[in-house]
Amino acid sequence: MNSFKNRLPVKAMAVAAAAALALSACGGGDDSASDSSDGSVKVAVFPSFNALGAHAADLEGTFEDQGLDVEFVTVATPAEATPQLLGGKVDFALMDVTTPVIARSENVPVVMVAPGATGTAVSEDGMGVGNFWVAKDSKIKSIKEIENATFGIPQTKSQIWVDVRTVVDEAGGDSSKIKFVEVPNTLAALKGGSVDVVTTAEPSGTAALTDPDIKLLDGFVSGGVGEVAYTYVTSDSFAKKNPETVEKFAQAILDANALLNSTEGLPAKIAETYIDAPAELLAKARFQKFGEEAINSEIVEAGIARVLRYGLIDEDDAPSVESLLADK
Repeated sequence: MNSFKNRLPVKAMAVAAAAALALSACGGGDDSASDSSDGSVKVAVFPSFNALGAHAADLEGTFEDQGLDVEFVTVATPAEATPQLLGGKVDFALMDVTTPVIARSENVPVVMVAPGATGTAVSEDGMGVGNFWVAKDSKIKSIKEIENATFGIPQTKSQIWVDVRTVVDEAGGDSSKIKFVEVPNTLAALKGGSVDVVTTAEPSGTAALTDPDIKLLDGFVSGGVGEVAYTYVTSDSFAKKNPETVEKFAQAILDANALLNSTEGLPAKIAETYIDAPAELLAKARFQKFGEEAINSEIVEAGIARVLRYGLIDEDDAPSVESLLADK
């Protein structure tokens, strides 16, 4: 189990994921989709709050309600899951929305089937699911001022990179001026003085509140409030061979997401089963909201727009909305 300490959310290495998918597809992986007629499926997830929907579907019985027997395969990132998806080693995988869009732009056959976490509003106390941190004596006082900062991030040109740039620009800053530096341990880099600003996901942010050497600058939203930030993906081949299973999987996730959104204390209870963090910390953490609307053209269009926003793909290479929908 991965520790939550000093870690960002496990974000997709978007370009690497597309490359891995392309290699897998060249090897004919999309022809090896499994037959799930018995209801048995494998789902790749990573140890993050973003995977709460799948774990809730398992523990709260919505997979069982749909006649699905689910086995989880834990991966570090979506990039690690994508070759397994195309090779038929897993049937579904949780990804940030940038990954399937970039993959599809490379003609890699993947489709979105169900929503995961969505952009979630910052609380009145300034804490969000994602948060910006600076040193305790930092002269940076607002998100706008991040434009002149050195920003520590695990991976540039990824979803979190797009999120940071979007938030700074929407605050009136110029994100093109930010100096992004890739660092493996963002909070350590901040405390060591090699960067000016970093971001954390939960529950790392809640834990960081007690660190006397750093301070919260502000919370932020990944994408727009309510916009799908994470999605469950399958291959074209699996979707075509197993349309009923895909439909049942999607419904189970939607039902689990609704439970997470409406049941007080349930996200922390589910998180305790797979996140390596104290129960007391999880009880205090800020949790995402999860999508309750089936994947549709509007959701896909927003995902494509996010990838295009800062040039992760060329506009000429942008995939069609239809190509990313399982029910074409």
